[in-house]
Amino acid sequence: MSRPHVLIVGAGGVFGSRLARLLARRQLFRLSLGGRDAGRVAALQAELRQIDGQGEYGFVQIDRTSAGPDLLRELACLVVVDCAGPFQGSSTALIEAAIAARCNYIDIADSRAFVAEISRFDAAAKAAGIAVLTGASTTPALSHAVIESIAAGWRQIDSIDVAIAPGNRAPKGRAVIAAILSWVGQPVRVFREGMWQQARGWSGTRKVQIDGLTSRRVALAEVPDLDLMASRFRPRVRAAFEAGMELGLIHGSVGLAGLAVRLKLVRSATAFAGLGTWVANLLGRVGTDTGGMLVEVAGLDQRLETKVVRWSLKATAGDGPYVPVLAAAAAVLALARGRHIVGAQPAVGLLSLEDIKAWTAGLAIETKTASFKREVPLYARVMGPAFAALPDVTQRLHRGRPALIVEGQAAVIGARNWVGRLVAAMFGMPREASNVPVRVVIEARDGREYWTRFFDGKPMRSVMSRAGEGVIEERFGAIAICMVLVPRPDGLDMVRSSGRIGPIPIPGFLLPRIKAEERVEGQRHRFDVDIALPLIGRLVAYRGWLEL
Repeated sequence: MSRPHVLIVGAGGVFGSRLARLLARRQLFRLSLGGRDAGRVAALQAELRQIDGQGEYGFVQIDRTSAGPDLLRELACLVVVDCAGPFQGSSTALIEAAIAARCNYIDIADSRAFVAEISRFDAAAKAAGIAVLTGASTTPALSHAVIESIAAGWRQIDSIDVAIAPGNRAPKGRAVIAAILSWVGQPVRVFREGMWQQARGWSGTRKVQIDGLTSRRVALAEVPDLDLMASRFRPRVRAAFEAGMELGLIHGSVGLAGLAVRLKLVRSATAFAGLGTWVANLLGRVGTDTGGMLVEVAGLDQRLETKVVRWSLKATAGDGPYVPVLAAAAAVLALARGRHIVGAQPAVGLLSLEDIKAWTAGLAIETKTASFKREVPLYARVMGPAFAALPDVTQRLHRGRPALIVEGQAAVIGARNWVGRLVAAMFGMPREASNVPVRVVIEARDGREYWTRFFDGKPMRSVMSRAGEGVIEERFGAIAICMVLVPRPDGLDMVRSSGRIGPIPIPGFLLPRIKAEERVEGQRHRFDVDIALPLIGRLVAYRGWLEL
């Protein structure tokens, strides 16, 4: 019985060569190694013959940007897999050739636009009776398989956070670097704080802890998951995907390239692709060959209990670059075994996590899953037994997970002088208005509470954390204010105690004057806040209610 024939385009590259090795180890396939230069795959052919002496590993000259159907018909492939990239702004010639030749097609695209537009080939793919699968890679195929596995049967998903952090020693070709730089600094549509917003690619750098790795920096990445996680899983608060570089120098340099875009010094950060490739090669032996991936889902499980599940992947010994082709290998095997997949679609909801994990056998790749239930809310940790004495409405407002999204109304009094108005604007404080709609999103994560108060759609953000027994710290950018929590039978008072700018304490005579009171009226939470600065006067005062 003849082996199923698979054509890998870009076989001489970082990812195509690894897919070829994975498939060769199964000793089930006849492989054609596609590319523009036979010399790039010569060493790979010799290696594959060592893996499977009975296999066929011929070279096929092909350019994905100008491929035609005649070659695919001549090869009589079961499937062609595009591992060449980059897919940002890419030609779809290979897809069109596959449909015309009635040859199944798979790619490892991580381009948001490329994956989103695959549906326009659906009718033609169905008419040809073939599968056209895009994004059979870390994003979105693997990430969705993980989410489906860890959140199976859940009643509600609040937030999804995915992060990937490769080791610095992982090979990075110019195509990979150009693909990343194509969206760095550019406007990115992202679902967060319960609504679609616009941010900038590679913004919001933070540190994440992936099991078995040192903490890594990650920032907003524009990938297909930003659309697909929101549409398929419908989280209430957030669907985030972040990526980062192991070395702070390189991670920060990518951020500078994004700043150049924002300042309109260059139209696209791809202008730095050559420099980025040179730096990556120069520092290629620095850091580690250990990379990882993190998926965290928070929401309500089958029993309507609050639940947080963290799935992590660690790849060592230089095996990280295999991760982006695991789903492609699983998809090839599924088609070879007769799985009925017809039409053009993203490679989500088709492969189980077990289908993909089966391809990690023999690789230095480990995965772990940790589940957390009934976390103690921040305010309960800070206040201790006094929290239980608060009114029910006040407790529900500060309940922690699941996230809270509430609406109400407020009256706002603004600053009385231009200096106060300038300072208030710097911190996103609301403008004066007699009756303005208010929407508040409160989310607990990383031991903190993240508050976003939308006054007539304009956000005012802060982060709260524990600063000691009975003391909460609220941070607005670089300024943090500590407040003592004073319980009352009808609510809660917050009394300012100290403050800092970054690590520098603010002298007492310069501390802002803050009035912050919470009261309960039926099922309504009432708030009364007044913030002023010495010498400047009032910055903002707002009072109103939220319906809980």
